[in-house]
Amino acid sequence: MEKPLLILDLDETLIRGQEMPLPEPHDMLLGPYFIYFRPHARSFLAAMGEPFRLGFWSSATLSYVGPICRQLMKGLPEPLFVWGRERCTERFDHFKRETYYAKDLRHIEKNGISLSRVLIVDDELRKVNRHYGNALIIRPFLGDVSDDELSKLESFLHSICRLEDLRRVEKGNWASHQPG
Repeated sequence: MEKPLLILDLDETLIRGQEMPLPEPHDMLLGPYFIYFRPHARSFLAAMGEPFRLGFWSSATLSYVGPICRQLMKGLPEPLFVWGRERCTERFDHFKRETYYAKDLRHIEKNGISLSRVLIVDDELRKVNRHYGNALIIRPFLGDVSDDELSKLESFLHSICRLEDLRRVEKGNWASHQPG
């Protein structure tokens, strides 16, 4: 059985980017943005590269996404892909009165990958809600240095990575999952 594909969002999922610095040291500068990696991001990516193929998909521009992914993955195997906003579908949220960019996993299927073996990790359900069975929603990272979301996520993902159809896994309460 081929390794499943783990697609990861960037902003508020693996990193925090903002124009004003936080009290903690930043991990990189990109234009006017101070970029902070979520605690354990690099060790999480290293650990997930074994049981999963990794891909990155952000609703930000590729000129922002590319350098951040290169820095996050420095010394680690190349991801399967790094996608930005150009691969998203523009939608309008009538309640919030704002445009957002949804991630349509049919782009993955078109590349010959079965969605039964795909998980997408994001901090916003609306961006992946057409593929609820593939979605794993995590708490947004806003810069808290004591954040341990990725450590919990790593444990959960290890427990399910060998299942045939990842869409059938209940992921709504993944954070309360107890290893073993």
